[in-house]
Amino acid sequence: MLTWGSKFLFGLSAAAVLSAIAYGLVTGGDPVGVISSGYKGGVGDHVGYTILLAAALSAFVLGCVAVVTRDGDAEAMALRAGVAEVPAVTPPAAGSFWGVVAAFGIACLVFGGVYSIAFVALGLLVLFIAALQWLILAWSDRATGDPAVNALIRSRVTGPFEVPIWSLAAFGAVAVAMSRVFLSLSHTGATVAGSIITLIIFGGAIVLSKIEVPRAVLSGIVALGAVGVLAAGIVAAAVGPYNHHGDDHGDDHGDEEHSAVLLEGE
Repeated sequence: MLTWGSKFLFGLSAAAVLSAIAYGLVTGGDPVGVISSGYKGGVGDHVGYTILLAAALSAFVLGCVAVVTRDGDAEAMALRAGVAEVPAVTPPAAGSFWGVVAAFGIACLVFGGVYSIAFVALGLLVLFIAALQWLILAWSDRATGDPAVNALIRSRVTGPFEVPIWSLAAFGAVAVAMSRVFLSLSHTGATVAGSIITLIIFGGAIVLSKIEVPRAVLSGIVALGAVGVLAAGIVAAAVGPYNHHGDDHGDDHGDEEHSAVLLEGE
């Protein structure tokens, strides 16, 4: 007998299959090819068709899991695990900000689809990092019944690659944002902006090295700086690159008018 959760997931899978068929036909696919998943004939746009079929397959697998586990029923889980009773689930020890990070990645994807492919790459990188860290956090919070031990396990698992990944993400975000800013400025403006930003970073590093600053305050300063740089990059990408040939076009236009006057005088 199907459970409520499995009914929803199977219905979602069927809707995704129908959507894939309709999408393939609308984008120029052959009816036989769309129904046979490209075995005989074309399927139209491969990217959209593949995404919809992958969503259908994922929903179907999750629906089968829901049927086997009876929507997470304790008795059914104990029977499948071969134990007398299911161990109590340990609630998460602390809140997670990875949802906010994932939302930022989705916003970068949407913005990049309109203005710049660079933000699409940045959004994909942010979503990958958020998904990986979220997965590890969800696993570590339920590794044992002791929150302190769970935090230690997480730090040992993510420690070797967490800093390199974060460094790569930060470098990519700053590089993309600053490149958009410099492209939107003139030669003089880009030089002035680069000099000011360099002085701010260098001067701030000197000041922070001379005084005692709590770690929370330092993290807040870095976060505000990162948000400011990304906001400037988004605004600059929306404005577009600076027209460095505007003056040349104006001079050519003036020369043409001058030549026309001379011809009329002759």
